[in-house]
Amino acid sequence: MLFGCGAMAQSPSPAGPAPAVGSVGFRSQGPVIKSYAGVPPAVDSTMASDSQQEMTDLGDQKDTLESELRYARAKLDNARKRLDVESMAGHPEEADKWQQEVTDWQARVKSVEAQIAQVNNEVQGAIQQMQPPAAQDNLILPGDNIEIFVVEDASFNGRYQVRRGGYIILPSVGRIMVAGKTHPAAEAEVRKALEATQLQHATVMVEKVEGSDIETGPVVFLAGEFKSPHPFKIPTGTKATIVNVILSCGGVTDRADLTRVKVMRIVDNKSVVEEENVQRILLEGNGLTSDLTLNDGDVLIIPAGSASVIFVTGRISHPGTQPLRPGDRLSAYAAILDAGGFARFADKRKVYILRASPDGTKVKIPVNVEAIEHGHAADVPLQVNDIIIVPEKFFSF
Repeated sequence: MLFGCGAMAQSPSPAGPAPAVGSVGFRSQGPVIKSYAGVPPAVDSTMASDSQQEMTDLGDQKDTLESELRYARAKLDNARKRLDVESMAGHPEEADKWQQEVTDWQARVKSVEAQIAQVNNEVQGAIQQMQPPAAQDNLILPGDNIEIFVVEDASFNGRYQVRRGGYIILPSVGRIMVAGKTHPAAEAEVRKALEATQLQHATVMVEKVEGSDIETGPVVFLAGEFKSPHPFKIPTGTKATIVNVILSCGGVTDRADLTRVKVMRIVDNKSVVEEENVQRILLEGNGLTSDLTLNDGDVLIIPAGSASVIFVTGRISHPGTQPLRPGDRLSAYAAILDAGGFARFADKRKVYILRASPDGTKVKIPVNVEAIEHGHAADVPLQVNDIIIVPEKFFSF
């Protein structure tokens, strides 16, 4: 299937160099992995343990539901696009079928979203049991992204996702429980962990990163003659244009027709298809300003053009295709040599070419390579889509 969706973001590795020798912070001789539960002293330890277990279970349930939601949304997107295609193609029966698919997946998405909302409410209730009532505003929750700054050692700086169990994983430290805590309480937990294992003194700042602040580039869907058609996340800092995506995603196949690249997008719940001559844009050099900018969810389609290749098969060392670009002059014997030459028991005198004629039939053109080798016959020029077949000798002598 063309359409898919990305997995949940993983905790990025903190950026920044390690401190120089003689700086304020210092490291122990080896990493010490230690877990900090972070249970407030005012809360009964048994109740806190039960609440943390409940929150872990709810986190598992939320992960399952979010995975189901991503799947349902992907199926819904696929059904909508198929509906648009069948509607534009004038296939009413297929369009009715995909309209029903859209309706069913919309109901599925709505149902799963309601279940996730219910789990979120239960998570909030579990967190409230872990905190005194006065400290329930602006709490850090599982699934949140937080940014940590450590003044004494920038190598710990970075963005971390709060795991379903309510903790983050800090390099060289291990798990630190932050869910259900205010920012000052989370800062105190991180500082306690760092000073116990890594630094003599730690000055820690914790900030919650809202969804709109997280550096996630748009995702476009690649279809057609890409070497690897798949949902493609445009790297952060890369301008989301057709040319940049083609250059960043691994390229296109030899069959790609860059003169008729299409972009399908949804505008006001309607499918809009735009066509671009990317070949012309590439030839402009400095004229890349005409390149089309892509939006999140766009489908980029590269159609197949006429295959500019010839095929060599039979008793050949390396059978397969060979490119035949406009202006190239390639002959049958030269193509056989390019394919590694004849294999054992090849019948050089009975080589032939299958060539498509205008009426769609195949014409058989005999090629006596043995006569060509001795200069008794002329080599045969090739055309696009020619098939060279080297048969096997009936007798091996």
